[in-house]
Amino acid sequence: MVGALAYRPFSLDDIDVQPLSDEAWSDGYPFVERMLHDWSSGDNRFDRPGECLIGAFDDGRLVGFCGLNRDPYLSENAGRIRHLYVSLDHRHIGIARALVARVIDGASLRFPRIRLRTTPASRSFYELLGFEPVEENEATHSMRLR
Repeated sequence: MVGALAYRPFSLDDIDVQPLSDEAWSDGYPFVERMLHDWSSGDNRFDRPGECLIGAFDDGRLVGFCGLNRDPYLSENAGRIRHLYVSLDHRHIGIARALVARVIDGASLRFPRIRLRTTPASRSFYELLGFEPVEENEATHSMRLR
């Protein structure tokens, strides 16, 4: 059962993400573990201008997250959606869609477009949100913001 959902920026220094990381690893998604490693090493703390890490909280418990970074694969200024994950018991109720919407909200102030790399299983999800397939290095989809 889902309680009161709230969405807000958060820090991996303040919230224990390890339970979701373990779940993601078991579910075949190692990127959450990579996110934790990059945070602890300082390689990616979602703290540069325009970047953010948004969490979905169910009665105060983290159940999903999504990040936005400056795209490290481009010399041009673009954002990149990173590390979208929603817990198994909170899927298919709109949390992923809401997380992406919150990450994109205001991103046009810093980034003219956003790119991402997705799996074949989640391509249609991003396309429903308005991302268009692209044939670019290190990206499968892009959305122009301005």
